[in-house]
Amino acid sequence: MKSTEHPRFTISPYLVFVLIHSMQFGPEYLSMSNIPIQLAGQDTWISIILCGLSFHVIIWMMYRILNRNETDLIQIHQQFFGKLAGGGLNFIFIIYFLLIASFQLRFFIEIIQVWLFKDLETWSLALVMLLLVYYIVAGGFRVIVGICMFSLLRIVTILAMFFPADYFHFNNLIPLFDHSLSEIFKAGKEMTFPFLGVEMLFFCYTFIKTPQKSQKWAHFANFITTVSYLLVIFFSLLLFKPEQLSVEIWSQLTKYKFIQFPFIERFDYIGAAAQLLWVVPILCFCIWAASRVCKLMFTVKQRRALPILLILVFVAVCFIPDHSHIEVVQKILYDIGFYLIYAYIPFVFLVDVIRMKVRRTV
Repeated sequence: MKSTEHPRFTISPYLVFVLIHSMQFGPEYLSMSNIPIQLAGQDTWISIILCGLSFHVIIWMMYRILNRNETDLIQIHQQFFGKLAGGGLNFIFIIYFLLIASFQLRFFIEIIQVWLFKDLETWSLALVMLLLVYYIVAGGFRVIVGICMFSLLRIVTILAMFFPADYFHFNNLIPLFDHSLSEIFKAGKEMTFPFLGVEMLFFCYTFIKTPQKSQKWAHFANFITTVSYLLVIFFSLLLFKPEQLSVEIWSQLTKYKFIQFPFIERFDYIGAAAQLLWVVPILCFCIWAASRVCKLMFTVKQRRALPILLILVFVAVCFIPDHSHIEVVQKILYDIGFYLIYAYIPFVFLVDVIRMKVRRTV
């Protein structure tokens, strides 16, 4: 199958790796290890592997749905459930992407406020960030993917975590298999949100040249994300005990305090500022996906819908005042993401299988 979009708007299949990895590996990695390690301790790495494997199954389901119907989820909703119900499901995804964007932006702003500029007003940084997002998204899908390519420079800050090796306590990794399956699965459930991002395939499928060839790159992106999260978990286990993580909000940023160079006294400042490379691709893709759904649902130009969506995100960010409210939004997104991945996508897959069998028998 060829892409249904104009060739100048499409991307090569291998760039799906960049897209998926940028969406999955967001700034929430800074605190993602805290709760899973408290639940499963030194066996949390098992939860990471199980979660990564389950997302490989989800990616396979998504490609089966998309390859059979040769269109994106926006059209699939209307084909499967009718114009009214399908339109309602598409509208829910608009809200979902706006909520993700609002949380990610507010999460980033809180990091800057705590680690760099304590007197910084939320609205001022939110305004600057959203103007940047408008400029990028208005440039089109390929520009967003280009920003994702640039954001891969963030790997430098991950590799920097090897520097505090002198402080590693390898005894923290034993005993192995010391927790029940229930505890390991609970920790795995907490890891669902950091792995989210594969659902973006549903909306950018038609922008991929020969999209069937991109499946291996989507799986490879999920594999790299799994390895990255395993490194994050192992670093957390080697530097902290589970009871210490219960009082650490951003344990990954705390690790940067162990890193010292003669010419950089506070590497954690660089680590905090570098989160810009994590959050911008996610903001851009979420706003782009929401505006594309608006374009196809309400027959408006994407650029006209863009300012309205950005204003809604700006208002939402300003209405999340402190850390406790950020955690409330995060908990809501955790639940939504869990049911989206492990309930809704399998449900759509089953509906697609049934439709195909009915067609063959008719």
